[in-house]
Amino acid sequence: MKAVVYRGKQSFSLEEVPIPQIAAGEVLVRVAACGLCSTDVVRAKHEKAEPGSVLGHEIAGEVDRVGLDIEAFQPGDRVGVFHHAPCGACPYCLSGQEPLCSQHRKTNVDPGGFAQFIRVIPELVRKSVVHLPPDMPLEHGTLIEPTACCLRALGESRILPGETLLVLGDGPMGLVSAQLARYLGASQILVSGHHDYRLDKARSLGVDQAFNSQREDVQRSVRELTGGLGADLVLVAAASTPAVKEATTLVRPGGRICVFGDFRDVPQPALDLDLKLVLRDHVSLFGSWGCSPRDYVAALKMLESGAVDARNTITHQFSLSEFQEALNTSESKNCLRIVLKP
Repeated sequence: MKAVVYRGKQSFSLEEVPIPQIAAGEVLVRVAACGLCSTDVVRAKHEKAEPGSVLGHEIAGEVDRVGLDIEAFQPGDRVGVFHHAPCGACPYCLSGQEPLCSQHRKTNVDPGGFAQFIRVIPELVRKSVVHLPPDMPLEHGTLIEPTACCLRALGESRILPGETLLVLGDGPMGLVSAQLARYLGASQILVSGHHDYRLDKARSLGVDQAFNSQREDVQRSVRELTGGLGADLVLVAAASTPAVKEATTLVRPGGRICVFGDFRDVPQPALDLDLKLVLRDHVSLFGSWGCSPRDYVAALKMLESGAVDARNTITHQFSLSEFQEALNTSESKNCLRIVLKP
């Protein structure tokens, strides 16, 4: 089969690799589409992936073969595949913190989703594979995992009906979060970024105001739109400590700041934070990373309901042979979600 193999800093190669062999309790899925996540781009830039590995984890496809003891799936089933599976029994799982579970963090598909086939291990088969509706385009299934991460972040943030949400960051995760917040009852949704293409998309996807932070005074605009208070919730959907610092000037007293951008592989300056913000102004500062199988199922329902406009959130599709073009398009920022199709 063909797969895009990571070979070093910003170097990928389309190669022939063996089709994975499945054992009892496993499923072989023919990949129909896989989203290009920003973490894949970051790993390519900062040499954070293992040379010889295949990346990609936002996967939708069709079951090709099933191993012994598989009853829930059969060849031809259309499925979404979440790449992690928590154990369900450790202290983290029992407290609803599944992304901290050691099994959750070590499980994955074999190889990644930038390939024609993947082997789905038993832990994932039992908890992390869902049937897709017959009328859902398979490429829309690649949005389940990012939607699940956004849904979890909003749940951790306790978004309430009538509140003002400010999203810092105009990328796909920020704009998916904005769409979900509308569904969850936020009365005013604001987005700040600095890419005109994405800000125009934000407006078309229903946000109330989208600011270009390079040309507008975001703090003044947010104060004007919130009666001088600031946003109830600021979602930092960018891997940027300066953005977290900026959030402290945009949140109201008693409000919340959710750090949602993935900092793991992006070199960042230290955050200089005046803790009087937490003590005196009662601002909550916390993070949200990843999602659970429960979030994944809920995200599928959000996509089915139309809470996320998949058709307009996915802006570009490429074949595996066009992987470098997909990377270049992602780097240009003149896109939202990009999908690779073997």
